[in-house]
Amino acid sequence: MAKLGETIRIVRSIKPEHARTFAKTVVPEVVRPARVIWNQAIGAVFTLFAVSFFSYSAMHRDNPAGVAFGIFLGAVMTFFAITSFLRARNINRR
Repeated sequence: MAKLGETIRIVRSIKPEHARTFAKTVVPEVVRPARVIWNQAIGAVFTLFAVSFFSYSAMHRDNPAGVAFGIFLGAVMTFFAITSFLRARNINRR
């Protein structure tokens, strides 16, 4: 265990330049994987929405408006899912 006097001396020796160096080197290495995971999670949610809308369209085959509605929204959600996965891949490659 460090004594209180030693701890105070160590804290006083830390300079703002150390914090800047830490922020420039460590923070980007933590934020990048977090952004990749976030975009993949959003892509997965959009994929689930797309599957839900396409299944809605399949269940309502007798209603043309329901089929068109389901296919349109399923296509939009598929587009959002693909772009989210591509964005995650692009961030990961930097």
